Amino acid sequence: MSLQKSLKPQDVAALSSGVESLLRRLIRVLVGHMSLTKLEELVRLVFVEEAERQLQKEFPNKAPPQSQLALLTGLDSRPLSKIRSHPAYRQERGPEASFMRNFTSTTRLLDKWSTDPEYLDPDSGRPRPITVQGDAPSIEHLMKSSGFIRGVTARSIAERLELGGAATWDRKSGTLMLVTEKFLPSTNTDLAGAVEVGFNAIGHLVDTVLTNLERLAEGEPREFQRAYWSNRIAPHRVEAFKSQLIEMMTTFEDDGWKLLTDYEMDIESPSQVTAGFGIYYFEDTSGTGSSKR
Repeated sequence: MSLQKSLKPQDVAALSSGVESLLRRLIRVLVGHMSLTKLEELVRLVFVEEAERQLQKEFPNKAPPQSQLALLTGLDSRPLSKIRSHPAYRQERGPEASFMRNFTSTTRLLDKWSTDPEYLDPDSGRPRPITVQGDAPSIEHLMKSSGFIRGVTARSIAERLELGGAATWDRKSGTLMLVTEKFLPSTNTDLAGAVEVGFNAIGHLVDTVLTNLERLAEGEPREFQRAYWSNRIAPHRVEAFKSQLIEMMTTFEDDGWKLLTDYEMDIESPSQVTAGFGIYYFEDTSGTGSSKR
């Protein structure tokens, strides 16, 4: 039984609140790095993909009915067809350069500044200094040629690039110099690894939460899932608490890792199951939440 089938009307408010809380935390990370338009595009793709995957389990010997897909997604046939015909539908999207460089309007502008021959020095191949307004090379020209969103001035973009550390702005000469391509997809493997590990950990935790919600409705034993916190920790004692807690968690980590390696098989097989555990420390300085013990 899926969560969708077992969900009762009185549970909708709790689910909505939980989704909002999760999205709010995720969006804090995305603001400035991913546009709302790109997030909407990605959500639509993933939502329909997951709905189709669920229907394939329910209709294993035939193509999932379009009407059932419409029921699960709440979309008419026309937008559904548009999503399913998208080049990125059911494809690996992360490494796709065109998908990545359009994450934000600023990213698209910076990509053009750093790749368009008109904006590159012919000798060094590096991006040329540009002015805020006027003909190329300028931010104003970049906005027009990259299909930039309306209602934003070239000066606002210059300020954002300066504040974000992507460019320096010499107001005397009126020019900007690209100093880092930080808004473009990073080639830093450590950063990419940290993002992958972090979001994989979030995904595993969400899997456990959803599994327990389903099993709660079915009256089955739930997976181990615990979280303890208090909103009454004195600021001057936070570091001491963190230090002691990390010491305790490190001990458990060593024991857990040993147990995990003891159970791990030397030979790889398609029938094997991925299983493990996660440990993390968190702080919330917003002053919200209640004590848990």
